[in-house]
Amino acid sequence: MVNYQLAEDAIDARAQSLQQLGRFLWENPELGFEEVKAHDYLAHYLESQGFHVSRHYILPTAFRAEWGGPGPVVALLCEYDALPNMGHACGHNLIAEASVAAAVGVKAALDALGPTKHGKVVVLGTPAEETGSGKQPMIEAGALRDVDAALMAHTGSRNGLRFRSIAVSKL
Repeated sequence: MVNYQLAEDAIDARAQSLQQLGRFLWENPELGFEEVKAHDYLAHYLESQGFHVSRHYILPTAFRAEWGGPGPVVALLCEYDALPNMGHACGHNLIAEASVAAAVGVKAALDALGPTKHGKVVVLGTPAEETGSGKQPMIEAGALRDVDAALMAHTGSRNGLRFRSIAVSKL
């Protein structure tokens, strides 16, 4: 059984560095397909947390970070591009922070299950979500081929849950 407190504790222990991650992205906004600093910062952070990172994955400013073993694969989609003349007005710096935090929490919970990993967590860095679509060419190239479930948080003016599945949605 997974102890959810382990995930929460792992995130809390990294609260300061996770907030610094979000602040760095806020202070260094980059337009779609130009997210060089964001790509490098996020990849480095995830490597420092024990993830294997494939930099420049499919697209020049995309990445794929993995941790775990055989079993179900859950992907956390990570957006980090900014709007022209507005920076991170849509909160993609916070989306990135939330995705990385969730991955760190899942990793801690899976790690507690012992040396035989019972699944894999993937952070998929998806560039150009404001003015282009980084996800579409990544999906077409197979980025989600081995993924059982993909999740993402998005900032908004209210709390809510909106479920949409690309398994039934047109790209």
